[in-house]
Amino acid sequence: MKYLTLLPIVLLVVAIAGCGEESAVETTTPTPEEGAVQTTTPTPEAAEGLEGWWLTPIPDVESAIERAKEADAADSAKPRFRGELGDFVIVEPNTASGYPCPEPYQPATNLERSELYFSFPGALIDPELSGSCQGTVIAITAGIIDGYSMVGRGYFLGPKLEEPFDAPADRLKLMTIGGKPALAELPIPDHFLSTTQVVVIERFPSEAAPGIALSARSVGKLERAIALAEQVMGVR
Repeated sequence: MKYLTLLPIVLLVVAIAGCGEESAVETTTPTPEEGAVQTTTPTPEAAEGLEGWWLTPIPDVESAIERAKEADAADSAKPRFRGELGDFVIVEPNTASGYPCPEPYQPATNLERSELYFSFPGALIDPELSGSCQGTVIAITAGIIDGYSMVGRGYFLGPKLEEPFDAPADRLKLMTIGGKPALAELPIPDHFLSTTQVVVIERFPSEAAPGIALSARSVGKLERAIALAEQVMGVR
């Protein structure tokens, strides 16, 4: 989604991981876990907390940093997947089509009037990180006050949702969230600052209306991103 940007903490991931080898691009279709997978989520009490329950405790920071560098290098050496996965198409970074606009995107106003609008405790919507086209809000992004997460919702066109996930096939997983088709980019194993992200197709495009896609990103466990997506969808 166009307006879901990385948090400063994610930049720290890159700095810690260092520069790995240039990754290849996998163009053949992988065989990730077939079929939709119904997710399991943390308890409501955990989902409501913002104390970092989804992060892995780090007793030895220096050792964790070394393991993160090794994990990042191993992951970077794997081919990046490009192609179709279920209702999604994985494309090169910065090439997702999103929602076309004949003019430059403008900061969004009157967000509450948009069907894309969402609000829940801890989510801080910033109009400068959201966008409108010809007077219509087409994307909304919010930061989470935990400082590690972001959520967004926006329109898209096309029979499948394009996403610029930069990951090998073994870190992509089809699932369902709130009864809707979803795709997760799993964190790099043994990388304590690796991000995880889920994208959900809340509505497919039709002749009457564009599709609606939701994205939630966080540092740490997949359950955190799932919980954020469910909060935006209003299913928890």
